[in-house]
Amino acid sequence: MYVKNHVLSKDKLVTLQMEESISEALDKITKGDFLSLPVLNGETFVGILMKETIFRRYFEEGYTDKEKYLKETKVKDLCKADVKTINENVFIENASYLLNEFRTPFLPVLDNKDSFKGILTHSSIFNAFSEIFGLNKGTRILINVYDIPGQIAKLTETIRKANVNIANFAVMDAKVMDVYKVVVRVDTTDVDELIEKIEKAGFKVAEVNN
Repeated sequence: MYVKNHVLSKDKLVTLQMEESISEALDKITKGDFLSLPVLNGETFVGILMKETIFRRYFEEGYTDKEKYLKETKVKDLCKADVKTINENVFIENASYLLNEFRTPFLPVLDNKDSFKGILTHSSIFNAFSEIFGLNKGTRILINVYDIPGQIAKLTETIRKANVNIANFAVMDAKVMDVYKVVVRVDTTDVDELIEKIEKAGFKVAEVNN
């Protein structure tokens, strides 16, 4: 799954231009209840302006005329240009790591020609992983599997022989030596029968829920 499948496209975004006043920028931020907005120079992404930066600069620089500060200061004066971007063809897992690593409100998304395509938000990441794990789809079965060659293949074959469709499949380290946790979401009307077959194949079913 790629970033481009979950990007919030630029035509749906509220953006700022470099030459806009801070007054105009703050108006957009306030109306949309945003904490930050992408800054463009024409159609090119150049940085981020954060609401916190606007207020912090006012007090740190000792301004006394609020109206003058808001009207005369430009977005380009407060824009943060050193922003991590991500290519639209990167895997969504990598984007999740970058969002956490750089603690940024969003990741600007560029194509192979460095054209701005939109942004990837924390909400987008959550939705992507919800889709990967198939939340709210079918029945979730948590199975403990020993780290022995061929066990995953044996498990999936057991489910296949039961004529049950696997909607999603994920393997996680259980933090226990030689044991992994496998989360399987299946589409079946007879979960009990499937669990019985899985356990007869030598696996331990730890949890079952929707």
